Amino acid sequence: MQTADVGVIGAGPAGCVMAARLAQLGFDVCLVERARFPRRRLGESLSPGVLPLLDPIGARDDVDAAQFIPVRRVRTNWDGAPAERVDPRERGLLVDRGRFDELLLARARAWGAEVLQPAVVRERLEDDHGWRMAIDADGTPREVRVRFVVDATGRTGFIPGLRRRTGPRTVSLFAYWTGERLPEQPRIEAAADAWYWGVPLPDGVYNTLVFVDGAMLRGLDSRGREAVFHDRIRRSGLMDGCVVPRMAGSVKATDATPYLDERPVTRNWIKVGDSALALDPLSSSGVQKAIQTALSGAVVVNTLLRKPECTDAAIRFYDESLTRASDRHRAWAAGHYATVAAREPGAFWTARSASLEAAAADIGLPRAEVVASMTVRTPVQLSPDAELVDVPRLGSEFVAVGPALRHPALAAPVAYLGGWELAPLLRDVRAGMTLLQLARTWSVHVPFESGVAIAGWMFARGILVGRR
Repeated sequence: MQTADVGVIGAGPAGCVMAARLAQLGFDVCLVERARFPRRRLGESLSPGVLPLLDPIGARDDVDAAQFIPVRRVRTNWDGAPAERVDPRERGLLVDRGRFDELLLARARAWGAEVLQPAVVRERLEDDHGWRMAIDADGTPREVRVRFVVDATGRTGFIPGLRRRTGPRTVSLFAYWTGERLPEQPRIEAAADAWYWGVPLPDGVYNTLVFVDGAMLRGLDSRGREAVFHDRIRRSGLMDGCVVPRMAGSVKATDATPYLDERPVTRNWIKVGDSALALDPLSSSGVQKAIQTALSGAVVVNTLLRKPECTDAAIRFYDESLTRASDRHRAWAAGHYATVAAREPGAFWTARSASLEAAAADIGLPRAEVVASMTVRTPVQLSPDAELVDVPRLGSEFVAVGPALRHPALAAPVAYLGGWELAPLLRDVRAGMTLLQLARTWSVHVPFESGVAIAGWMFARGILVGRR
């Protein structure tokens, strides 16, 4: 019988970061992964927010050293006119996911996590003392007892749950290509009943994805799905300029429907990454959100195991944080779909933009007329509807109860904005101060530029109001 404090099932980005962070916190961690690495996997385009999230486990230098492709330009045809989006800071990355996941796995192992790979959990039993798992580790049977389980198996799911769809059913048809003059920058394009995404990879292979409504593929076999894929690729501009492109393998299909698990954490287990929350693929931020859930989830697990008196606060924090993240992203995606629905009024786009108004109300999006009237010299005062209330908050190692801002424009109390605590800032607000004066006063707590941004955020939502 092998024992460990925590068993992490799944070694994608969420599982590896979770295992590394828990090992950092002093837990004995066993990480179980079904597949051999490296292996090709979707999610090769990383949003700019990924790299800073790797700092806590020391993996950012590893990724920098791998010299993945920085994203400077993206070719778009989203609102009816071809354009090029430029990021001079080149903050996004195009990665070989097999290599990227290997780097994170090596970091988890370096922090002391034991890795069983390839390994499959054949049987499991949850009891009052934790979990007993019968594992086939590369042909060798092992029995492992752990106090706590982390489900990081993505859409497959290790622990059954109830997933609530947060958007229409969406399927991604994709295939990889080799050839000459393949695109060197990502391409994104909207069509009448689908949207397309092209991703050049570090090994010279080009990945093309077609996102369609799930109903379009109902009843089709692999040949039928392949026919839909090639028909849509021919209609798109993803292959423009390519010379003798050849498919490297077959057309594959994967579920891309966004959802939220209704019960992501208990006293004995937690779900991270796509096991808990799947975002609409439009943002290409699935990997970023997976790592974020792992980092916050590690603090939740540390609290559950070492401060059981804070169990209710830890569970409430994690559940509410996932719900807020889902609502924010739902509003963001619906807004971008709405721009296409204005000129393509078909069912595909209207269904994806229909929730925009409700989603915006859920998260208190700023009112355009308020933002337009805002100046840094506007005298303001704190709204009588704004107050500080005690809520579960995320600390560096534990979840604890602390003050957060509550206001009708916010779906839930907010303790931090951009990493800065709001309570000390609110206590410094004096009626008649301008936004500029507020930012200067707050400079003892936050950088001046961040203070200006926070003041503007509060004004746009009616937390700060013009003084009469």
